[in-house]
Amino acid sequence: MTESEKQKTRNTHRDLTILAWVIVGVLCLNVSYFVGEEVGGIWFESNGDWIQIFNAWWVGIIKAMPTILIAFVAADFAFLFQRYSEGEVFTEANAKTLDKAAYGLIGAGVWTGVVSPTLTQWIGQEFRGVSYDFGDLALAVTMMGIMLHGLSLVFKDAVRVKRENDEFV
Repeated sequence: MTESEKQKTRNTHRDLTILAWVIVGVLCLNVSYFVGEEVGGIWFESNGDWIQIFNAWWVGIIKAMPTILIAFVAADFAFLFQRYSEGEVFTEANAKTLDKAAYGLIGAGVWTGVVSPTLTQWIGQEFRGVSYDFGDLALAVTMMGIMLHGLSLVFKDAVRVKRENDEFV
């Protein structure tokens, strides 16, 4: 690989880092909308009842938690791309980052399909046990997390092989 190609690749990774941080920002705005929507409606109806406002805040956080988890995954990718732009490719830190992102996606899917419906029901004083609501999006995010975990296992093996090869040189 020529020096020009290396620089182009590093610039691409730098651009991906910036894009990942933009995604984190957009997701944070989305979370503020979710929480604000819940709290805003109660704020005007509750006449200053802080317990109702606090409950509305928690409902907003519960509904926004998948987005929060995905924002953390996007931040992980921003750090991953930053390390790539610095020339760090096959490292243990990158393998851990991929694994952490995979668990974040799995968590977002499970939260959407199980935790959020259950907690929302419990907050509404309807104690009917655990609720399941695995829609297409929750299932897709969970499966993407599982596939990314598989990719992280392959990446960990590649890091191990690179380390072994570096010992021989």
